[in-house]
Amino acid sequence: MSTELRRLRALAAVSVLSMGALTACSAPADSEEPVASETDASAPAEPEEEMVSGPECLIGDWYITEDQMQGFYSAVSGTTEGLDISVEGGTGLSFTDTTYTYTPDFTILLEVAGSEGVGSITGAIDGDYEASDTVITTSHDESDIAMTVTVGGVSVDGTDLTEGFLNSAPINSAPYECGTDGPIIQFSTGDDSPTVAMQLTPAS
Repeated sequence: MSTELRRLRALAAVSVLSMGALTACSAPADSEEPVASETDASAPAEPEEEMVSGPECLIGDWYITEDQMQGFYSAVSGTTEGLDISVEGGTGLSFTDTTYTYTPDFTILLEVAGSEGVGSITGAIDGDYEASDTVITTSHDESDIAMTVTVGGVSVDGTDLTEGFLNSAPINSAPYECGTDGPIIQFSTGDDSPTVAMQLTPAS
């Protein structure tokens, strides 16, 4: 969530002084040439935007793009032999000053031990959070995430599998930093597994 500062612009005023010619019965007197004031060409420099830091940079409506989601699920599949996951779509993530809502809406293509499948993930996870300047911690997480996986024409409920990927919540306790484009949060790929830096961008 970035904050734009007002841009200042100064307009220089131009005044033109002119004197009319005086008329009389005698020959007209010499008239003075008009004098133009100089235009102030120097405008004040635009102030640099200050990047918001700390928990304030989290607040707002964000989007996790397909390439960011792919990086996460590639890391997830890398921890399971014979599993490959491709992603189509992205995820919303919103923060107020005390709560968050994670709203996935994407499709995953699975390859498991030579079999191919398609999974659709929808729903939401929401809850409360607290944040220091470097770590965000969620609590009271409630999930209605749903995942349907179709393999060989047979559909199965993959919700438990999805919640395992997310470790029951997308964030839990995670380091974060405030980037120029939006917050960067380290998502967990599971216990004893590496985290993945997820760049959030402003939702359009």
